[in-house]
Amino acid sequence: MGADALLKGEKKQLKTGFGWGLAAGVVIALLLTLVPPERAIKYTGAALAAYFVWQRPKWGLYFSLVGLAFLPTMASGCLILFTLVVAVIRRWAEEGEFNLASGVDLPLWSFFILAGLASCTAVVGTESLKVLPFYILYLAAFYLAAVIPQPRDIPWLLGGLVLAGLLAGAVGLLQYKSGIQTSLSWIDLQQAEDIKTRVFGPFDNPNIFAEYLTFILPVALVFFLTDRRLLAKTVWALAAASAGAALVTTFSRGGWLAALTGMLALGFLWEPWLLLVMAMAVLLLPTVAPRQVLTRAASIGSLEDSSNVFRLSIWAAVLKMIAAYWLTGIGPGPASFNRIYPLFMIAGTPAIHSHNLFLQLALELGLPGLAAFVWILAAVFSRSLLLLPQMDYPQRGVLAALLSSLIGFLLHGLVDNVWYSPKIALLFWLMLGLTVALGKGADGSAGTARNQ
Repeated sequence: MGADALLKGEKKQLKTGFGWGLAAGVVIALLLTLVPPERAIKYTGAALAAYFVWQRPKWGLYFSLVGLAFLPTMASGCLILFTLVVAVIRRWAEEGEFNLASGVDLPLWSFFILAGLASCTAVVGTESLKVLPFYILYLAAFYLAAVIPQPRDIPWLLGGLVLAGLLAGAVGLLQYKSGIQTSLSWIDLQQAEDIKTRVFGPFDNPNIFAEYLTFILPVALVFFLTDRRLLAKTVWALAAASAGAALVTTFSRGGWLAALTGMLALGFLWEPWLLLVMAMAVLLLPTVAPRQVLTRAASIGSLEDSSNVFRLSIWAAVLKMIAAYWLTGIGPGPASFNRIYPLFMIAGTPAIHSHNLFLQLALELGLPGLAAFVWILAAVFSRSLLLLPQMDYPQRGVLAALLSSLIGFLLHGLVDNVWYSPKIALLFWLMLGLTVALGKGADGSAGTARNQ
């Protein structure tokens, strides 16, 4: 009797699967017939993604990490919001509740509430309110990454990001090989006249591309060192090589410093012998690097470089702006900056942002907003550093890679507004959330250690 019931159940599942497959085939055929092929492919991809997300919301997080470099910002945002809504509905339906507690909620909500207040009191009125949806999206991205996955899911999710980085790096290298046209605003003709091409991959700016690659390299390296499967190890090596070579050809000095800092942090947090490897690499660099790379690297911190002088002038003006609007800030978004900056600008240094993430946050949200952001970072890093020694070797490597990529990214934020691209800001909040999620398994023992 049990065997008959099992057989009937399998037949029912087969019929159901056949029915869904037939319906999908009919819909795809109609799409290809009634709408242009390019649009039909987009609709089909969106429908398939929605189906997978409904079945398992963590797939939405995976698709978000994979597609971030290639999808339009609006598409990435809709995918993140849709995934979070589906996750809440499914968890509520299955368990009767949905717990959004992340362990860093107080500093997190403090920051986003202050962002909302700054938007309401902005110097340009309703213009800053148009930027507020981005902050809501960043909050959703953090909770999606921090709450939905289990610790065992994090390597799989990051694997998707690394594979996307492999493809993005390949795009950048193809651009370099073809000598893609480079904007003159990206090159100092006096200091770097022999640099003809700066690649930007699937983004629209070399510095933004470098910021993206900063998140790829530490994770790819950890996967290469910990994965025992030969094929997988080969893939991770290719990803690290592709991302590393593309980073070099962005000629982004901030990106280079961020990557170097991330690798050093990985050595301190995980494998000390990496520090020796990095030291040897730096010593060998002058003998193997192309002249363009050496010239560009030598200009880091040089006051003869127009870009460096330009930033110093902007920072001086922005500090005066912060002193004038220190409590509530001028409000998020470019409209506020464009309204106020000319009043403080040093002659000959027009700008669209402050070229420094921390100054930008202090200017837009006020000093309380900057303090709340630093509070978030302190909460996440202190929690993670406490959990790090309690993890096994591979898991410790993944957490160290996440922390290292965040450290490198934040260092880049000292010389550029690394949130200027909403895609990169989304990636930051996703990676920050994954860092929190990875600590779930050891959080109980960490709480015991704290109490002791």
